[in-house]
Amino acid sequence: MKKIMLAAVFISALALSARAQDFRFGLTASPVFDWTRVEGSLFEGTGTKVGFQYGLLFDKTIGSVERYAFSSGILINYASSGVSYTDTITDIKSSWNASVQYIEIPLTMRLRTNEVNYITYYGQFGLTPGICIKARGNTVVDNVTILDDVNLRDDANATLATYNLMNISLTLGAGAEYSLSENTSIMGGVFFQNGFANIIKDDVDDNGSTLKQIGIRLGVLF
Repeated sequence: MKKIMLAAVFISALALSARAQDFRFGLTASPVFDWTRVEGSLFEGTGTKVGFQYGLLFDKTIGSVERYAFSSGILINYASSGVSYTDTITDIKSSWNASVQYIEIPLTMRLRTNEVNYITYYGQFGLTPGICIKARGNTVVDNVTILDDVNLRDDANATLATYNLMNISLTLGAGAEYSLSENTSIMGGVFFQNGFANIIKDDVDDNGSTLKQIGIRLGVLF
């Protein structure tokens, strides 16, 4: 009876180990460069700015091989963006610069090569929806700061426009993993988040503002 119980425990441990190999989690921190692309004739972006992302990563292996995985996670995305507007009648220029915070859940596929000399290369693509939880900034009119550190998320009287709740991006990335042990590896790569949802709400019909980001993905996977 004891042998049967020991065998059952051993088989269960093997099964749990096999399931654990199908699932990996990790930590990531990524410096990024942000800019706002503006469509329409009245508004324009205010240039490239520096942002930051950090959070948790989750990989679920698909099938019997480890080369394909569904990759997700929970990321905090600190983005910097800005938009300027020039009145065609008075020629007065107004602008606002904001620090925006999103909670993002990537929904991507990760394609991995076989490991060679402890190194595995990967490519990644998918969608990354995000929820804007904070947007604060300043409003400048004719080079004079009118409002400083105001809520640009839900205070309609704070500026010329406010930030929408949702954002969604097409995410592309590539990089490499270096195996430190059987279950631990460090990763490094580059990624591009091509936002295609309008992030700013205003009253101009022909205007649309989307957030673009290029970053360096650094992390460790377990």
